[in-house]
Amino acid sequence: MPTSLMSDGRHDDFYARFVAIAEQAGTYTLSDYRGILEHLMTQWGVEELAGGLSGEGRRARDYLCALPHKIHRMEEKVHDRAAKAGKKPTPIAISWIFGRHINVVLP
Repeated sequence: MPTSLMSDGRHDDFYARFVAIAEQAGTYTLSDYRGILEHLMTQWGVEELAGGLSGEGRRARDYLCALPHKIHRMEEKVHDRAAKAGKKPTPIAISWIFGRHINVVLP
C-alpha cells in the first residue's frame, strides 16, 4: 500500500498508527482495499486473461486473482486478534493533525 511509505519523521511506528486509526475510523479499511481490487479486476477482466500471456504473465494474473481471498483472510485475522486482545484505547498525539490526542487501540 502506498501509505506504508509515509513518515512523520518522529515515530518509527507511524504506519501502524495510521492503519489503526484509519481502520477504527472506518475511513480506509482492508475491506475497502479488497473491494477496490475486486472492482478493478472485474472491470479489466483480469480473470479472463489467458491468450497471449507468457508464463510470467500467467503467474502475475494468478497472483492478482488470489489477492482478494488473502485480504479477506487478513481481515478475519485482524478482527479476531482485536477481539481476543481486549485492548483498551490509548491516547496518542497525531502529528499530522498538529499533535491532537485521540484514543486508538494500537496493534
